[in-house]
Amino acid sequence: MSQRGHLTVFEYDSVMAKAPGVTGNLLPVSVFTWLRDLCLDACPTVEGEERATHFMQLRSVKGRETIRFTHYVGVLQSPCGFQIEILPKTGRADTDPAQSRALVLKMLASLEDMPELEFGSADLARFDTLLEWLMGRFLQACNQVVKHGLRSAYVEREENQAFLKGKLLAAQQLRHNLVQRQRNYVQLDELLTDRPENRLLRSALDKIAGHSQDDVNLKLCRELRFALDDVPPSRCIERDFNAIHLERGMGYYREAIRWSQFVLEGVTPFSQLGHEQGISILFPMHQLFESFVAQRLSRQIPKHLSLKTQGSSASLVTYKTNNWFNLIPDLQLFEQQRRVAILDTKWKLLDAAKGNRKDKFNLSQADFYQLFAYGHKLLNGEGELFLIYPKTAHFIEPIADPFCFSEGLKLWVVPFDLELEIVIWPKDISLNMGEA
Repeated sequence: MSQRGHLTVFEYDSVMAKAPGVTGNLLPVSVFTWLRDLCLDACPTVEGEERATHFMQLRSVKGRETIRFTHYVGVLQSPCGFQIEILPKTGRADTDPAQSRALVLKMLASLEDMPELEFGSADLARFDTLLEWLMGRFLQACNQVVKHGLRSAYVEREENQAFLKGKLLAAQQLRHNLVQRQRNYVQLDELLTDRPENRLLRSALDKIAGHSQDDVNLKLCRELRFALDDVPPSRCIERDFNAIHLERGMGYYREAIRWSQFVLEGVTPFSQLGHEQGISILFPMHQLFESFVAQRLSRQIPKHLSLKTQGSSASLVTYKTNNWFNLIPDLQLFEQQRRVAILDTKWKLLDAAKGNRKDKFNLSQADFYQLFAYGHKLLNGEGELFLIYPKTAHFIEPIADPFCFSEGLKLWVVPFDLELEIVIWPKDISLNMGEA
């Protein structure tokens, strides 16, 4: 049963099933039951423990079941078509959800395997959810393919026909036409649009036709399905993706094919969603923030420094002859061949007004232990360490003083401006960050 509608929430928000007298982020009972079943299927029942998937947790609050989302953003679509949009927690203060969607898209554009993303604020504001915008991007890319022309390919097939065309298959002729000698069992190659690339586009269009809730998207989808009416849908999505062969002159297919993969397979941390009929696209904000900072920071650092992303270069301990617990910092700064700084990104909200012994700016002790290990194993106890957090109204400039592990090893806590796309450095660091 189709159930149009959507709900927009933020990271770590909770949702409940609709019921008389209940307020908050409410879902239709069938949609909440679908999410609840996913939570229960993901984790075996263990008495006294919380059941959880990677991106949502089933809880009980005052006797009512609730589902709490975690640090993933994107859109979940139920089999009945209801869309749940999850936006970054930094957007709670914004009055326009389009600003939060724009932030997600900016970060998505920093991922290596993402199609090219071009968008404007007016374009984003027109759509009710991020998923409708993403489906619209596929439709526009598919429209360009149709305008350039669908590519055909020779398809080999066998037929038992009344005329001789192609190669006569002697064995099959004797088997099938010993009595009906007027017929010819032949093998022939026919030029058809039935090829993997076109089948994938057709399947993606069929899926959007059943799940889009945007009138403009649906209108364009109907027109494109008519243009691909002679192309059958894919019978095996995975096999057709593996069989893609973009020949010379087929570059205009590339963007549509990449978008079709999002429509047909989605991006989720939970494989069971892939077996449902909805389109679900979820990304961990920690990964998006790290990738975004790395890409923008490479443009900001001065010329005498170079940036290296991740890559294990040491282990925490050695047991017998084996190295255990690899140390993999998010970012490392080098001056020529010498490592001079370690940077780690954290998608958490700090509060500069809570600089007391109890609250500690909302900093995590575990993060400090992690940077302490980096400093001693990778910098030999001498150098600069940085924890990079998103800039918010409560954290607009670096914490003034460094945290000192020792006289030569200092940790700075700095904000990353998501609008200006720069790290805001403290004035007293020794790396000359202002000399880009």
